[in-house]
Amino acid sequence: MMDPKIIDKVLSKTATPDEARRVAAWFATAEGQEYFAQRYDRESYLLNEKLLEEWSVHEIPTKRMKVRFMSQLNMRVRTFRFRVVAAVLIPFLVLAGAFTFVANRSGVFQSEEMAEFVVPFGEQLNVVLQDGTQVQLNSGSRLQYPKSFGFFSRKVKLTGEAYFSVSKETTRPFEVDLKDFKVKVTGTHFNAKAYPDDKKIRVALEEGSVNLADKTERIYPMKVGESAEYDRTTGICKINEAPDMTLHTAWRTKSLNFYRTPLKEIVKTLERQYEVQFDITDSALLNYRFSISTSKINLNEVLNDLEKVSKVRFKLNDDSKYTITTMN
Repeated sequence: MMDPKIIDKVLSKTATPDEARRVAAWFATAEGQEYFAQRYDRESYLLNEKLLEEWSVHEIPTKRMKVRFMSQLNMRVRTFRFRVVAAVLIPFLVLAGAFTFVANRSGVFQSEEMAEFVVPFGEQLNVVLQDGTQVQLNSGSRLQYPKSFGFFSRKVKLTGEAYFSVSKETTRPFEVDLKDFKVKVTGTHFNAKAYPDDKKIRVALEEGSVNLADKTERIYPMKVGESAEYDRTTGICKINEAPDMTLHTAWRTKSLNFYRTPLKEIVKTLERQYEVQFDITDSALLNYRFSISTSKINLNEVLNDLEKVSKVRFKLNDDSKYTITTMN
């Protein structure tokens, strides 16, 4: 039997490298697996109770969201008998929050196997990773992460948009791979937008500090209150002050905030948020710019607000397709 004090040191990240190797080897034995399974169940139960108490004000998720979550998570036992679950999911679009999954906190087992969350259009998800980092995912986004973070790094991949509240660990930097562009931090709050069909990647820093890195590993430091815009085509990164951070984060409260934004970007946002389609009779309309801020949730009300500040008109053809024209 391994000394419980050494196990505690490894799980709390205060063990020596030799102690960590000994415990890792012991966890690979039948005795070690049995111990880890029992301890995992005990601690996950206690954490579940705490989280459920904190989130008890929310409604229970719908069956549809539960089925989708379970099918996407796909966390089956492989090498070890114990369960190693890499995240906590709260489908916050429907104000849900009772399903709790706890991460492997040992930091010893570096997993090469990746898991992911895929957020359909029209929905949003809130994820809590194994290190306590919270990730709020916007519609049409995909988050990939290792089933177990390593001892010295925490790396995830994002396609789409997300707001990160990174748990601070100075010895284990957190890195978000946006494809051709990376965000490197130790603990901070920032928004990242990198949809594959968008020409530009955008990062807005609300708290802390980050370093951005392009595919040539050139570093771009960011400060609080700044926003970065990286052009995938030219490779140019511009960093400016963001006088209004809600332009980047309004989606988190299901609001929309656009300032001199081309109609083509507004349409993309609406298609992702509401799972609808727009047909435009005159392509020149796509470059028209609009400024609008609304907290309305109903799509028709949002479109009515857009019509009030422009000559653009939206006509519903069926349940999910609109035609955009100009007022004669």
